[in-house]
Amino acid sequence: MEWSEIRVSTEEPCAEVIAGLFHEWGAGGVIIEDPYAIRQYIAQGKWELHGFEQEYLERSSVVIRAFYPAPYTLTSKQIDDLRAAAGRTCHIEVLAVQDEDWAGNWKAYYRPTRTGRRLVVKPTWESYTSQPEDLIIELDPGMAFGTGTHTTTRQCLEMMETTLVPGQKVLDIGTGSGILAIAAAKLGAGQVKAIDIDPVAVEIAQQNIRQNGVESLVTVEHRDLAEFCAPEADLVTANLTAPVLCQLIERLIALTRPGGRMILAGIGREQWPQLHAVMTQKGLILEKTDRNEDWVAVLARRT
Repeated sequence: MEWSEIRVSTEEPCAEVIAGLFHEWGAGGVIIEDPYAIRQYIAQGKWELHGFEQEYLERSSVVIRAFYPAPYTLTSKQIDDLRAAAGRTCHIEVLAVQDEDWAGNWKAYYRPTRTGRRLVVKPTWESYTSQPEDLIIELDPGMAFGTGTHTTTRQCLEMMETTLVPGQKVLDIGTGSGILAIAAAKLGAGQVKAIDIDPVAVEIAQQNIRQNGVESLVTVEHRDLAEFCAPEADLVTANLTAPVLCQLIERLIALTRPGGRMILAGIGREQWPQLHAVMTQKGLILEKTDRNEDWVAVLARRT
């Protein structure tokens, strides 16, 4: 299958915002090549130096690459949005690539990463020496969103680690690679249901669930939330976008038991006030917000 690669090069600190735009526009995958972030991970001892060329590590520019089924062209408004986010000096390219050209080469920028106190997200092809209390999530995200390195995913994992009570029922909306559903099982959830509207994501999530040996606890379905019915969950997770969350908030509340909680993420800073107002209007109690870079995640409780 042929894909269109949209490549944005910039020296502005805006990679997450641009990646968020690409995800909102339905990208099949997004890669962020950020030498500064990699240097930080190496300095913090989270990643090892091997595998990265010195010339690459010394680069000042960030490259964000998004992939769409070909042929795909950017509208003038999309170009304006990218330039507004990345600065007028950014460089935008559209390239044609095959599956094998991108489905594997992003792996060079994906290493075992600790999130929170106990969770470690480890690519299936990488080795890692675990600590006694580590909960290892083996992951091959393939063409699905959710590697554990994106800010919004880390926010969800960190909130889940401090919120989930063993034995609880968890519902993960828009599961992507299945990372949040798997993390819930590893943290002691009694039952986890996951859904995604993308059949490719569902297939990948199922593979990752089996890889982690949690298939007895986690089930994943190809389902639109509007058509999904399930018993109320103790904890609902949804790492989507602010406009989508605004549209789905009543369904999310209905799927959360009274007194239960929801972790919502994928919310841009500029979009947060509108979603905040909607959640308050619906009677949700906002127990915690996490602001990281240009993203907001929120822990809310149904009254």
